[in-house]
Amino acid sequence: MAILVGAVLAFAWFQRRALQEPVYRGRAVTAWARDMNSPDPNVRSNATLAFQAMGTNAVPRLIQNLERRDPILKKPFLSLGPKLPLWVRRSFLRAFKPFDAAYDRLAAVNALGALGADAPAPPLLNALRDPDRQVAAQTATALGRIGKPAVPGLIGALHDNDGYVRSMACYSLSLIGPGAPEAAPALIQRFTDSYVNIPQQAVDALGRMGRAATPALAEALHHSDDRIRALAARSLGAMGGQARDSVPALIEATKDPASPVRENAVAALGNVRPFSPETVGALVAALKDQNTAVRIQATEGLARAGRLAAAAVPGLIESLNDKESKVRGEAAQALGQIGPPAKSAVPALSQRLKDENESVRGKVREALRIIDPDAAPPAANDESGRKLEQSIMSHRKDILPP
Repeated sequence: MAILVGAVLAFAWFQRRALQEPVYRGRAVTAWARDMNSPDPNVRSNATLAFQAMGTNAVPRLIQNLERRDPILKKPFLSLGPKLPLWVRRSFLRAFKPFDAAYDRLAAVNALGALGADAPAPPLLNALRDPDRQVAAQTATALGRIGKPAVPGLIGALHDNDGYVRSMACYSLSLIGPGAPEAAPALIQRFTDSYVNIPQQAVDALGRMGRAATPALAEALHHSDDRIRALAARSLGAMGGQARDSVPALIEATKDPASPVRENAVAALGNVRPFSPETVGALVAALKDQNTAVRIQATEGLARAGRLAAAAVPGLIESLNDKESKVRGEAAQALGQIGPPAKSAVPALSQRLKDENESVRGKVREALRIIDPDAAPPAANDESGRKLEQSIMSHRKDILPP
């Protein structure tokens, strides 16, 4: 009897609550919100249109649902519920979902996300700390849709004690992208975060911000922590041409005492502006770096510059004698990308036809065919030789400055 009385009271309470909600086309806000969790895309689409039509009128109820927690009667009901007929329990739970607060919080987050910039940021910022990880993750997406109004709160969330909250804040800012340049310094501080994946998430978020984040990243190249300097260089490289104003700072970073910083700076130059004379000079200097990875990045950057890296031919000829086969092979390929302007490298390339490494020999043959077909040996008949030739020819492009 007690359970039945409780069920009746709960029924009455839920009915009263439903009557207090705004209604659109005969359905309450909560009902529309629950459709946002549907696996059916058509149902979700209809619910999205409904919330866009309701606009801010739906916000107060959605915020209440966002703060909903399971009532204290949950445990007693779950322990005594089996005494009720199965159809009663199923019907009651299916109709009113009294003990599924996380489901309604998730629905509220998805509905607020559908409102976009019309949704308030503060309640969603609090929801980043939701104990249910799925709710927190969807909250991050909703904040990304809100855009710039959410940025100040997300900057604060980057310093939260909970690593998952910091991670979700990085994700939200990556969705906002160019609209969040003021978050760049706080994201740079996350480069040394110990929580899984946050440093890379910060790099990605800064990359999505584009040119607006380059001043802060260029300044970070002088940070006392070499991890921050290295990831700042990587972030600039990921931006490509948008980071061209940072070329002087990257050139300076190619002389950094930490090899990861030099490697990332050299790689970034090859992506940002490989064809400028200043970059070519810095990449040529990097061909003599003591670190193998730096030398490899230098040869790859010069290959991207193509014929505009003709001034690098003497340096690349020296790299054909590098102790590392990977460097020798990349140097040969870079000379091939430069093409006929690298004709002075033909004698050195011809000597490398006897290299102990098969990959190096293959790249040398293809480079000779591009630079001076008369000096090249007969074409390779094997499949690997043909694939290598196709690869070099397909990637050989003259990169011209804008």
